[in-house]
Amino acid sequence: MISRPESRSPILWWICLAGVALVALTALRSLPQIADLLVDADGDDQMRLVEVRDWLAGQSWFDTHQYRVLPPDGISMHWSRYVDAGIATVLLAASTMLAAPQAELATVILWPSLLACGMVLLHAHGANRLLGPAGALGAPAVFLSWSKLGGEFVPPRIDHHNVQMLCGTALFYLSVVPGRARLAGAIAGVVTAFSLAVGLEMLPYLATIWGLMALRHAFGEDRTGDWLLGFGAAITPAAPLLMAGQTPMADWGVGHCDVLAPPVLTLGAVGVVATLVPVLAERVISSPVSRIVTMVVITCVGLWLASPLLVPCLAGPYSNLPPAVRKIIETNVVEALPASKLVWSNPALLARVLLPPVVIATLAVAAFWRLRKRLSPMQAKALLQAFVVVGVGLGFALAQIRAANLMTPAVPLLGGFLVWAFTLIPRASLWRIPAVLVLLLALPAVVEHGAKALPGRSVAGGGKGVSGPGTEPLQTCRTEPAMAEIASLPKSLIFSTLNLGPTILAYTPHSVTSATYHRSPDAIWNGLGAFETLDALHQALVRSGADYLVLCVGGAVEQANPDIRALMSGSPPGWLVDVTAGRTLVRVFQVGKASLPRAGATP
Repeated sequence: MISRPESRSPILWWICLAGVALVALTALRSLPQIADLLVDADGDDQMRLVEVRDWLAGQSWFDTHQYRVLPPDGISMHWSRYVDAGIATVLLAASTMLAAPQAELATVILWPSLLACGMVLLHAHGANRLLGPAGALGAPAVFLSWSKLGGEFVPPRIDHHNVQMLCGTALFYLSVVPGRARLAGAIAGVVTAFSLAVGLEMLPYLATIWGLMALRHAFGEDRTGDWLLGFGAAITPAAPLLMAGQTPMADWGVGHCDVLAPPVLTLGAVGVVATLVPVLAERVISSPVSRIVTMVVITCVGLWLASPLLVPCLAGPYSNLPPAVRKIIETNVVEALPASKLVWSNPALLARVLLPPVVIATLAVAAFWRLRKRLSPMQAKALLQAFVVVGVGLGFALAQIRAANLMTPAVPLLGGFLVWAFTLIPRASLWRIPAVLVLLLALPAVVEHGAKALPGRSVAGGGKGVSGPGTEPLQTCRTEPAMAEIASLPKSLIFSTLNLGPTILAYTPHSVTSATYHRSPDAIWNGLGAFETLDALHQALVRSGADYLVLCVGGAVEQANPDIRALMSGSPPGWLVDVTAGRTLVRVFQVGKASLPRAGATP
């Protein structure tokens, strides 16, 4: 059996230094092209920048509406102000030394780079405590070389997913690394509450870790009871306080299903009671079966009592959308697609996201089985927990590709385990040569390079890319020259395809009609459904009150239908006036509002 690795090896600090240096190098490499990277970034990154600007310009901390989307009412956003506060802190610091545009560019470099450094330190120290320097080397290597994970921490990624992954990684190591159990549990409770306050995308992962800790206690693992006590004592006040800290008092009782609100708080309360009762009564409830049964019974009773709050959330965040809009999201928004559709429409993206964790986990399972008698109990439990996390995340990802985020806290540790397993091969053994080749071929960067041979296109930042009618290649109009052509119009309300909405907000003074946020079905429909037919476009223009229709020259929108192709070729209907003039990258049509009849029914 391998004893617990020495956690203070000087090699660890060199590994951390090398990882941080690679992060800094990536940041420096992005410096000359950061302006182009930002204008071509995922729409969520651009929208986040707009949200930060609006808050710093005086919009209320508790008001996260985006009033420049479908003005004057705007659209309700479900994003956290806590992330805005972190980005704003960096932006204000940069503003003391740079002009506003340069300070923003510096911020979109510094913010994800700082989070990346945090991830390097977490993986290096956590894997070192479990597997020694070999693990500390392998875990950051997987993080830095897997674009799905490390790619969320590179400029200009300022969306909230990297913050959630950082929280998830901290929770993972807090649950498996030995130490002061009650303190570790308390920190884990606060981290979990903060992750939920940022967003609910990692909720299945957070519940998995919590449930695994409860099962470990049920089977009598030492000190897990103290961990659960600390966790419950911390998350119970932290979650409602964090909710109150970013939610208007008038909304404290509103049962939102897409943010930290009463439904999630109630779910957490049920979890606290169900997991702490066996801990507090462990002398009476002493067997694994009785503890598990107690948790199941309390959970079922709690869910039944809370069903009025929870049942409306079972249908998911899209349940209140009109069927036509829901169909658009489920068939066109890349991050919402299941693997069964991506395997035909974009196998390269599917392979880039899922193959690295599958390859690493498969090799790690084989190595675990071969070395199971040489692992310490601590190592075995950490690895088994990592396998469960990857399995849960993979299951969710097969249903919706963006759920691959659920795997990200555990995959680097499995990579570190593979490097550690390699060090156990005797130096004189001929198996070392093929083992080295296997390690190199299992690197996410190598696996992803092989996936490039498959058909499909990548999505900027791995985010809310869209496909199908009404969308254009991101490079067509998401450029500063194209935005300058749009900005030259009089300040107005612009009707555009979906991918252009956030970019127009970030780079022009205009308002827009389109954005990919589920709380506004009209904003989604305007960006996609409205371009399915000329009649649909006509009705959407009437409802939105848009002043101009802006389309990209050379965009896929030309292929949407014959009417749109005719419009682009110079045959607009009577209710559109071509005012493109000298613009070469966009086609601009002024909406003849007097010529538009009344709008039809909402789709």
